[in-house]
Amino acid sequence: MMGFIRQRGSTWTAYWSTVDPATGKRVQHSRGGFVRKEPARPPKGDSAREYLNSIVGSVQDGSWRKDTALTVKQLLEEHWLPAQRSRELRPATLDQYRNVVDSWIVPNLGAVRVPALTPKDVTKMVETLRTTKSAAGRSGLSPRSAQLAVGVLKAATQWATENGLVGRNPIAGVKRPRGTSADAMHAWSTDDARAFLAATRDDRLAWCWAMLLTRGLRRGEVAGLRWDDVDLDGATVRIRKTRVVVDGKAVESSPKTAAGRRSVPLDGQLVALLRAHKSRQAQEKLAAGSAYGTGGWLFSDELGTPHHPDTLSEWFAAKVTALGLPRIRLHDTRHTAASLMLASGVPVKVVSELLGHASPTITLGIYAHVMPGMAEEAGAALSASLLG
Repeated sequence: MMGFIRQRGSTWTAYWSTVDPATGKRVQHSRGGFVRKEPARPPKGDSAREYLNSIVGSVQDGSWRKDTALTVKQLLEEHWLPAQRSRELRPATLDQYRNVVDSWIVPNLGAVRVPALTPKDVTKMVETLRTTKSAAGRSGLSPRSAQLAVGVLKAATQWATENGLVGRNPIAGVKRPRGTSADAMHAWSTDDARAFLAATRDDRLAWCWAMLLTRGLRRGEVAGLRWDDVDLDGATVRIRKTRVVVDGKAVESSPKTAAGRRSVPLDGQLVALLRAHKSRQAQEKLAAGSAYGTGGWLFSDELGTPHHPDTLSEWFAAKVTALGLPRIRLHDTRHTAASLMLASGVPVKVVSELLGHASPTITLGIYAHVMPGMAEEAGAALSASLLG
């Protein structure tokens, strides 16, 4: 028999055996502490039977390895994070991983041995992250952040399994918590967006606010624009680089995906705003002489020095407050642009390409809440055409 289950006190223990290749002798192994013998309905991955079945399968196909005393903290800090750095990922992505590990996972599960991790441990971590306030008094993490924490932990345990650090992935069956980015998404109405743009028409960053609210650019994309990326005669802007924040410092990076590298069409009003900004910078360059920077940044001060991306968020928040408009984050200007385009009947594929999404499916997943009314209107129009 490859394995069996036995009750010990109020819990259940799974037993199985393997053959030591060095001696040819059979060696028994066990793991206890399961609160149930048979799987729940639906299965939750926390029964002795589910664990034993996964072990027996790996023993039979030769992939089983004896578990080590590796803790979650050791796995993440000594193995998984260094492995991610060797993949030459974007600096912002690596910084995000490190923050997730340091701030969310290690404080909650760092001391737990990886083989001993259970779905219940992960659930408890998510509940803690979602309900505990930060030292600054902010409420718990958003559903999206909780998803990210679980995703990083699952990726690390899967990596440990594939690289022989543990015999099996103890949380392979755990699903990321529900919730979409729409849970924390806010957008302005057409009137709100129009009021903001009208009030900032003479602002130094009028071109920037217009690009954010009419084309849905990300903060890093706006901050990373250089004049080499702008073709005013051809009425296009190429998104090729971004300026993002890593460890508090602004660094130049690449768009997150291949779709993020794109050309964004400009209309006559945007071209006029950009021409006015270029003319203003030319005057500033003339006044500054040799002290003017050579980077060609659009989002820069009077000496051509690029501003920190966080500055854009701070200025936006200050203007929103001063104008008495509904408070939204700078990133919500992107949601505003997308929502208003979809509500105006712009095809999802066009919106997806403008935003730099990898596929229209992503766009639909984020902005599905905008679509119901559009579907009704489209259906009514077709009925009128065919039946009226």
